[in-house]
Amino acid sequence: REILAKSVVLASVIAANSQGRECRVVSFSSSNNAVESGVISCNAEGVRKLLDFLSYSFGGGTDVTGALKYVLDSSSSENDVSSSDIILVTDGELPNPPVSNAIMAKLDTLKRQTGVEVHGLLVGRKESAALDSLCDQVHDFLVHYESLQNVSIGKKHHSTMAYSFHGKSKLTSPLTSVRGWSSRPNFRALAHRRRFTFGLTSVLSDEDLNHIKIETQSYKKDRRSGTKRNRFDDDDEGSVYDLDEGGGSPLSFTADGSSKTKSNTETDKTEKSEYVLRVEDSINDIRGTAKESINSDIGAVEELQNEIDLVNSLWSKSYILSDSIAFIESGLIEREVEARLVVLAMVSQEHVLFVGPPGTSKSVLSAKLAQLCGGPFFQRLFTRFTTPEELFGPLSLRALENDEYVRCIDGFLPTASVAFIDEIFKANSAILNTLLTILNERTFDNGAGKRVACPLKCVVGASNELPDTEELDALLDRFLLRAQVNPVSDAGLIQLLSQSSNSNIFDDSFVNNMASDLEALVTDVSCSLGTITMDESICILIRDLRTFVRDELGVYISDRRLVKASRLLRVSAATHGRSRVDYVDCLLLQHILWQVPEQRLAIREWLLDHINPGESIVEQSKFLMRGIASEAASLVKTTMGDVTGEFGARENDIESIKSIRSGIKEIEKMLQRHRYDLVRHIQLLEQLPEHLWLGLDESHAAKQHLLPLSKSALEVVNEALIDATSFEIALSPKVENDLRSSILDILLENDNDAMVFTYEELNLSLKEAKKKFDSVTLRKWKAAKKDFVV
Repeated sequence: REILAKSVVLASVIAANSQGRECRVVSFSSSNNAVESGVISCNAEGVRKLLDFLSYSFGGGTDVTGALKYVLDSSSSENDVSSSDIILVTDGELPNPPVSNAIMAKLDTLKRQTGVEVHGLLVGRKESAALDSLCDQVHDFLVHYESLQNVSIGKKHHSTMAYSFHGKSKLTSPLTSVRGWSSRPNFRALAHRRRFTFGLTSVLSDEDLNHIKIETQSYKKDRRSGTKRNRFDDDDEGSVYDLDEGGGSPLSFTADGSSKTKSNTETDKTEKSEYVLRVEDSINDIRGTAKESINSDIGAVEELQNEIDLVNSLWSKSYILSDSIAFIESGLIEREVEARLVVLAMVSQEHVLFVGPPGTSKSVLSAKLAQLCGGPFFQRLFTRFTTPEELFGPLSLRALENDEYVRCIDGFLPTASVAFIDEIFKANSAILNTLLTILNERTFDNGAGKRVACPLKCVVGASNELPDTEELDALLDRFLLRAQVNPVSDAGLIQLLSQSSNSNIFDDSFVNNMASDLEALVTDVSCSLGTITMDESICILIRDLRTFVRDELGVYISDRRLVKASRLLRVSAATHGRSRVDYVDCLLLQHILWQVPEQRLAIREWLLDHINPGESIVEQSKFLMRGIASEAASLVKTTMGDVTGEFGARENDIESIKSIRSGIKEIEKMLQRHRYDLVRHIQLLEQLPEHLWLGLDESHAAKQHLLPLSKSALEVVNEALIDATSFEIALSPKVENDLRSSILDILLENDNDAMVFTYEELNLSLKEAKKKFDSVTLRKWKAAKKDFVV
């Protein structure tokens, strides 16, 4: 309503200046906060002074005491206003009584002595008892403002301007002007002859006019206060009348402000004004340009493909890994995940733990891995009585003769390439420390300070149960990858029993060739890890996952384990030919971070809910854009649409607008990067069934869950990016100055995000809400207030 009041004041000043009369404008909000504009002259300087004055907020208050004090004090000074009439433009939310008895007495005295009249223009309301008691005559204007505002919000293609004053409509309002040019009888006669041609029809469609009609001006007697009330009341034909005493015929107004008789326009459709059409065309052009400026999906897809297609890409050797997985899985039923994990552990040079009952192919998996690696294979079953000699080799008798404590390690764990240790958690203290050193550091202390390097690629540990004492936690922590191995299902059992005993399709030549190829591949992977990056977003995901596992599952995750996990994720990225770790690789964390098998599903569910890239970025950008856009709209109103300074806008305002544009561009970059990541993520989800280290069932399920979410997130990012780009274009010199403010208002209205208000906020009065919220938030508060039930 403040904007409406300012518009009415502006129109009144224009009318006064067109008749050569001086004007003064006083803004008021509280009894001690009244600001006077000075004399508004009929020249360019006067216009600039007025527009600058109206560009500032009045503060949201409605105490008229300060403004009337100014009038009373001026009546006896050189700024004599005793020959003037006073118009109070307000939304009517005045205290009742509006002023003190002392102020009212002084005002009555001034009226008797000078003939001053006080007129009220009530904006957006039908009546105000406080204003009636203060004014000689009250005029209503746009009493259906709230309904009109709802129409303009509901139709995004309309300007948010509720009315306009057109040059061809001769609006003359003597209520704000000095009366020295005519006597009071002439003044009253003029007030009855002038047409108030508010061009509401020029900015509303036919459908809007079914809700809001321009109504005839009629004079009614207010029964409570006895004051005359001029109403712009509802009229079904949407016309205004000539207010000559003899009546007159109804008039309607075209888009340019000219009038037609009712008889000539009964069948005419109300057309949008040229200005509104220009605004709509500009917005369509802006949003079209914004859509075109968004990078297509081709960039992200091509970059991903270029990574994979590099000559030295490890993906070109992925067939080696696929064949290795197929070899280990051959002859086994329902062991796809376990086969992938043992190959991944070997390539990563980590160890894998299988937990499950006896007779579930745990030792077969490790034996096949040893065949692939081509080196010595070591296998032992631990008991509580297992001695170091069984694991590390017997003492050398010849060395003992020389007083040296040396073991004969050939054929034992320190010289093995792959090892399988069954019932690993039955290790006793005599072998535990040495075993931990071999597993973690790949070295063996063979007496007399001699450290022997162990060629160990992978240890497959197996156990029917997990350790129940803390002293074995360090041993459990050495096995990075973990899986629960269950007996085959009933359906799988039929296949297991019916398969031929000679079902191995791989001959010895395949195994011999594969050993050398795998050796070279493992070396290449190790060398490439230094070039594989891990974005901060992936690190944050791992951090949040650790918090979830710690707080919700009660599992402690060591720093060493997290570092090894990050290395394994880099191995996953490298073996797929990518230069960075992606979210799909993080699905492997479900096989790393559980302490008991039942926790794996909880970790998997958490990962599926959190591995869409940058979920919070859009909300952050929208939050930033709301503040920036509101500030930009206010500044543009101050500069009258000027964003370059060529049309007289203040330098500080232009610099602020430039700073806002720079801020919006930074938001665009953030959203553009997020969009790029989402497109890449979607492409990887499409290819997820080809992932080397995820089982087919698991990858299909993840794709089915994640792909729709990612595509939906991409649509949200696209819309946010279009909105941000549209605001940036609207603040550029490409947009005409006279359209800019309306365009920004409509772009602000396009923000359909529902806002959540607290109980205390919904219980605020309208006056309190006006002080607290900006115009956009206030409209949403009103909508929420209507639906609020105490």
